[in-house]
Amino acid sequence: MNNFDSFQQIWKAIEKGQNFFVAGHLNPDGDSLGCTLAVCSLLERLGKTAYAYADPSIGNDLMFLPGLENIHLKELPSKPQFDTVILLECSDRKRGGDLENVLKNAKTLISIDHHLVSDPYADINHIDSTASSTAEIIFQLFEASEDNLLPTPEEATCLYTGVVTDTGRFLHTNTTAEALRVASALVALGADVNRINQVIYFTKSYTELKLVGRALEKMRLLFQKKYSEIILTKEDFEPLNAVPSQTQGIVSQPTMIPGVEVSALIKEEPDKISVNLRSRNKIDVSAIAQQFGGGGHARAAGFKVTGKAVQAVAQALAKAVQKAIEGHGK
Repeated sequence: MNNFDSFQQIWKAIEKGQNFFVAGHLNPDGDSLGCTLAVCSLLERLGKTAYAYADPSIGNDLMFLPGLENIHLKELPSKPQFDTVILLECSDRKRGGDLENVLKNAKTLISIDHHLVSDPYADINHIDSTASSTAEIIFQLFEASEDNLLPTPEEATCLYTGVVTDTGRFLHTNTTAEALRVASALVALGADVNRINQVIYFTKSYTELKLVGRALEKMRLLFQKKYSEIILTKEDFEPLNAVPSQTQGIVSQPTMIPGVEVSALIKEEPDKISVNLRSRNKIDVSAIAQQFGGGGHARAAGFKVTGKAVQAVAQALAKAVQKAIEGHGK
């Protein structure tokens, strides 16, 4: 069920506000970062002051996005003076990081999201779990403007990146007719599809490819080969001089194996264990992630755990996945 306020309420808040703070979630993906950049660009075109903020753990595959040079990475003003805050794809107010000093001083907080478990914590919430991505919603926001605003080619590139990455190049089950309509419109408006495809899907460094090989070498199939588990520890990253952010796309590889229903990539990071989950087409991995304090989508989700060993997390996750697989078979 969707719980959202109207686009008209968002536009009224935009018209009223002057100083904006815009952010997506920690460990930004193409949807979160693309929307942040597109919204900030739109606000500046409207004569507003926009402070774009992002967690610095941005993958190399997103460094091409237009406007990224203007984003603040982990740089929060000591005395924020923003009248309006827009959080994008943040299912709860903490998903954007430690922003309490910013939030408590703002007059209006707007949340725009497409996650099923999103909490309506803001003054204005537009939460549409039927949308393929938050980028899809932002494009609809453009369409709902009284002045018939349209994205610039640069904004279209940012939004198309959000749609194409969240739908897995239009392969996931969230690829709806509306998602394809929005993608088509963004292409017509000048989204640089060729560059997006080349950089995100057809460019990997030597280190990243070696890491893919290492990950697939460590893959295990469990529960009658319905569950794929890949565990990467610091001993896997260090010899390759690799970092956890260079694992994009690895978790989806095992779902190509016939019979695999759930794939998990479990990564040991310096201060936490991070887990990415993918489902082929039956198991709701967001429900599994929620058991560990995470979330996401039915076919793509994740969570993070602190204070536990990687093997302990893997064992607990395996039990949850086994239960989900057995429950689905009943």
